[in-house]
Amino acid sequence: MRRLVLVATLGAVMAGSAAAQVQLFAPDRLVEAVEYNDYDTARSLLARGHNPNAADAQGRSALIVAAIAGNDDLVELILQHRADADKKDKVGNPPLAYAATRGHVGVAGLLLDKGADVDVENRQGMTPLMFAASEGRIEVLQLLLERKAATDLRDYTGRTALMWAERAGKRIAIRILKEAGVRE
Repeated sequence: MRRLVLVATLGAVMAGSAAAQVQLFAPDRLVEAVEYNDYDTARSLLARGHNPNAADAQGRSALIVAAIAGNDDLVELILQHRADADKKDKVGNPPLAYAATRGHVGVAGLLLDKGADVDVENRQGMTPLMFAASEGRIEVLQLLLERKAATDLRDYTGRTALMWAERAGKRIAIRILKEAGVRE
């Protein structure tokens, strides 16, 4: 009898563990809605109190997913519900880094307006200005400079935004940075 109870208990623990694993890797409903550009579902979830900072298995919050897509409306909606504008994913990138990399100037502006740190660094010490410079995202680069992004910061390899632009051969970004007084 005792053995039967032990087996039943062990089975329940293992079943619970499997359920916990399924829940752990289940996509967050808000992140999923944002991935599908489903504004109405995202608005409904947030209105019902869904955590605006919830993330998927990769640590991507709904705000990061919206920033990657360049979806200004969803970024604004999520920020209105007090999402952390600097919350990083598991690889250490914040929403502003993704907006800068992809050239989403509207998203970058919204993030900065809602308190995102213009000089937020990822795990490698790269800032949004470095991302914008290395990708030649001129409008974002100009926005970040207008918002007083630090131009003398160096990533963990010792590169500045100007060095990233030079390495990538982004002539217009190089010119804009030099006109802004940036020196290596």
